[in-house]
Amino acid sequence: MRFSWNAKVADCASILALGLMFSVHLSHKVYAQQSSTNLVLYDNFDDEKFLNPAKWSLYGACFTWSVLECVRAIEDDRLRLAVRTYGAMNSNQGNTYGPSELHFTNPTPIRTIAASLTVRQASVTGCPANTDTQAAQTLISGNFFNSGSGDPNDDVQAFLDIEHVSTQPQGQLQAVGFMHWQGQFFGGIGFGSLSVGQPVIAQLSWDQSNHQFVVSWTDVKAGTVTQGFMPYAIPDTVPPAGPDKFIGVRAFAPNCVGIQMMFAHLDTTFDKVWIGK
Repeated sequence: MRFSWNAKVADCASILALGLMFSVHLSHKVYAQQSSTNLVLYDNFDDEKFLNPAKWSLYGACFTWSVLECVRAIEDDRLRLAVRTYGAMNSNQGNTYGPSELHFTNPTPIRTIAASLTVRQASVTGCPANTDTQAAQTLISGNFFNSGSGDPNDDVQAFLDIEHVSTQPQGQLQAVGFMHWQGQFFGGIGFGSLSVGQPVIAQLSWDQSNHQFVVSWTDVKAGTVTQGFMPYAIPDTVPPAGPDKFIGVRAFAPNCVGIQMMFAHLDTTFDKVWIGK
């Protein structure tokens, strides 16, 4: 599965969600300011050679056959997540997916995840015969609640995605947010453009009292904050049946008949991770 906003941009529902995001931007500034003050440092990866198993799950690294190169390690006091995946050669439709992710060991109490990060490299090659938009993504995500049945398929998942897609110029990124429930992605919004090599602080928050998710990214050098809001109309009082929250990178390479070198590549470093409960 690929979670690209570009692939959904023609959806009327998504366009309405984007308009809603802009209409509520000013009224929710106070929430974002209050939320950021309640965060605590979870991991800064300093003076460590290995990931801490008390904080991070063993699950989530490079578990698909299509990944040729994958990194999940601490380098120079930063977490580095990188992946390169190659498309299949037997089709001109769809993509081949590869991840490198880091999952929290105790995800259920976490309502906010923030990370200082830099996308160092992001590229996607295009297949002339494959018109699907492909992507290389840096993600903050989690299952935050269940709609009431207790079935894992009814868990509501939210995503903050900083991505480069195959239709963009090299070095350009876009910030998007969306949700997933019962096998469907919905509520997609775009909230700004940024560049490879640009240090940012990305934050995903569950604002349960207002029945919405709040996504934002801060330009570290300029100090500017860009926000988006994703409201939902789903019962949200039951904990998730499949608790999970993670930071990660995912690459979606185009499938291309007879051409082996179609690839997607992403390399992102994380300086610090904060959480709020």
